Amino acid sequence: NGKETVLATVLMLAGENSRVVAQAAAARLEEASKALPKGVVASPVYDRTNLVERAVATVEKNLVEGALLVIVVLFLLLGNIRAALITAAVIPITMLLTITGMVQAGVSGNLMSLGA
Repeated sequence: NGKETVLATVLMLAGENSRVVAQAAAARLEEASKALPKGVVASPVYDRTNLVERAVATVEKNLVEGALLVIVVLFLLLGNIRAALITAAVIPITMLLTITGMVQAGVSGNLMSLGA
């Protein structure tokens, strides 16, 4: 369109929370916008916050659906709702222990998703 443009990129350090970084970058951009001359506009081009929030919502939904499916399959295979519920109760305990181990070892979810 013939207008001059300046692009900048905000990079996230390893181990940082992407939502916190995106919010901090937006706050700094808003602060910097106040110091710009009249007619100059600073606006974000790409914000990953929406992508991250949708991904987290999808994971939450999939976990609930998966847990219900596990209970149903266990009930069908074991034929006893009590045994199915006891067996299904082990899953969150295992996840808690896994996440605790990941935090203690300093392993992020990104590394786990890569199979590292």
